Amino acid sequence: MANIARVEVYVDDAPEPLQIITQEPFRIKLNPADFSEGEHFMRVVIYYDNDEYYEQPYVFSVAHTNEVFVGYINRAPVGSPIQVDLIDPMEQEGMPPPKLLTQAIFPVLLFVAILVIAGWFSIYGDSAVSDVVTHIEPVAASSKPAAAAPATEGVDGAAIFAQDCATCHGPNGEGQGDIFPALAGNEHLADTAMIIDTVLHGRTGTAMPPWGDQLSDDQIAAVVNYILSSWGNDYGSVTTEDVAARR
Repeated sequence: MANIARVEVYVDDAPEPLQIITQEPFRIKLNPADFSEGEHFMRVVIYYDNDEYYEQPYVFSVAHTNEVFVGYINRAPVGSPIQVDLIDPMEQEGMPPPKLLTQAIFPVLLFVAILVIAGWFSIYGDSAVSDVVTHIEPVAASSKPAAAAPATEGVDGAAIFAQDCATCHGPNGEGQGDIFPALAGNEHLADTAMIIDTVLHGRTGTAMPPWGDQLSDDQIAAVVNYILSSWGNDYGSVTTEDVAARR
């Protein structure tokens, strides 16, 4: 089994790595105070001693509130050989003492309110609390119903998309700003060869990693077909043979 030789960390569009880690533990710690407010993109490249490498994209957000820098990472893959953290504001030297109302009492009151609401729904609601919609993303309207993805025998393209693609491109293909383009209603999907190449080999200079080493031809064909025929898209379909021909 190959061992990690080094880890390089790139943030936003910087051409040079922000961090290079060559010894265990391979733990990346970012200070929110070093970044402007808003959403940032991070690309972590893991190099192994057998000359192979793997890229993992992350998105993290930073907010500057009450002179305290806080942030969160909204993409942290399970099973990754590295650990990525934003430094807890209380670890900073010279930080102001916590405000009793906003940082102690209010979170407790909010937690109690959540428990009360959850209890009400569990007794009187028409559905379980877990079924209540808590976040709605805008999706481009379409008069055309979503077509069923062409079947690839034994492979569930929707499941692959949910596991590997939805975090960046959105569960409904809505994308995330300029970093992760929307797939719903994207006319570029008409070029199926380009879509296969993008999934297989990634796209240099973007956040799109290559999936050819992790997914089989059947799996790539299944997820491409799901994208081509979901959310009102109607851009045809591809076969396993099409994917194999472009490896």
